[in-house]
Amino acid sequence: HSFQIFFGGFPEKRSLFSQTHSKMCDVQTGHFLMGSLGLYQVGKFLGRGSYGRVAECTKMGSNETFAIKIVDDLRAGSEEMEAMKIIRSLNPDQNNLIKIHECFQYKDYMCLVYEMLDESLEDFIGKRSFHPAHLCQIRAIAQQMLVALSGLESINVLHGDIKPDNIMFVDQITNPLKLKLIDFGLAVNPQELNVGTQMQINPFRAPEVILGLPLDVSVDMWSLAVVLATLYIGDVPFSYNSDYETIRGLVQLLGLPEDDLLHYGKFSYDFFTYEEESSQPGWRLNTPFEYSEATGEVVKGLNEIPDLDAMAEFHHDTFPLYEEDDHRAFLDLLRSMLAIDPRQRMTPSSALAHDFITMNHLSGERKASYAASAKHAMREAGIKDMEERFPTTSTDVVSLKIQLPAFPCSLIQYLKFNPIK
Repeated sequence: HSFQIFFGGFPEKRSLFSQTHSKMCDVQTGHFLMGSLGLYQVGKFLGRGSYGRVAECTKMGSNETFAIKIVDDLRAGSEEMEAMKIIRSLNPDQNNLIKIHECFQYKDYMCLVYEMLDESLEDFIGKRSFHPAHLCQIRAIAQQMLVALSGLESINVLHGDIKPDNIMFVDQITNPLKLKLIDFGLAVNPQELNVGTQMQINPFRAPEVILGLPLDVSVDMWSLAVVLATLYIGDVPFSYNSDYETIRGLVQLLGLPEDDLLHYGKFSYDFFTYEEESSQPGWRLNTPFEYSEATGEVVKGLNEIPDLDAMAEFHHDTFPLYEEDDHRAFLDLLRSMLAIDPRQRMTPSSALAHDFITMNHLSGERKASYAASAKHAMREAGIKDMEERFPTTSTDVVSLKIQLPAFPCSLIQYLKFNPIK
């Protein structure tokens, strides 16, 4: 489809984040919350978000614990409840989505009772001191989140906030790599989104959101790709600071967006200039000064973007368990998911059939040990459909709990020697 088909009038730029801070919640540890399915005693608080707090709660009369999201904006809480009703048509366990138990109002709060999960992927990254994850672990994480996005796509739901703290481990003792997607507070049917709608956070914001182009479920695929790149690199590839720095980073990494994207982007001229009088007419990225002049925003600093191919070499030097073809397959998948043009971006179902996920490229005797370890990681995520194609004996598996070598410098310092200029 041509983008021109979708462009009639342009609505004003608006934001899904109508509230950026939460009022002080007067629910405290030890308080009781009465739902329709039980009475819950509030235990420790697990975190705070834009609209409230999440508490670990015990259901009285049982040993069951739940994570109750106490939302102090009734409208926001109701919208999240409606989103959860929509995705109830999907089996939450089969589609790697968080399971909701019930929802009820308490005073001026909406309480959403969710299953209790383990730590977030953000915590996982932080505990590793921002060292890269092994590729076999990344595959298991990617497969599960692609299943989640494939399920959401089947009912035309856009999550809208894919990032490491919205991906959580289920139980790292029983299934060390099993994950679920959480937080559907911004989930929406993309047909309800106007051009110019602002969603996601930097550095996980898709280029079509930044440029002001039509939005669909492929927005989530971009964000997931950035999450996978973060696991591969050890830190986010793009900057948190501004849309300009994100755009500059993706231009460094992937090149300029196609001309028609820039031509029809509502906000393209904030970031790019079309030089008609040049000997070679075309688009170019604005300088930091030009961006500040056009928007009034100050560019605080320009981040260097790590070279993904250089990172493959870093993995080779970091992990004893290494397979060059696997890295080649991963980078091919990643670049397909990071297509700037959402019309060309790989879909979740296509990604699930990619060699990196199916491990078709890992057949053969030479790769048997690596393939066995890769399949072992999938089993740790509860993924069992590859058992027949990759039979494993205990002696085949190389543990992924590899002690990272002590480097004379941090990973971020290392990457400064290998940036894309």
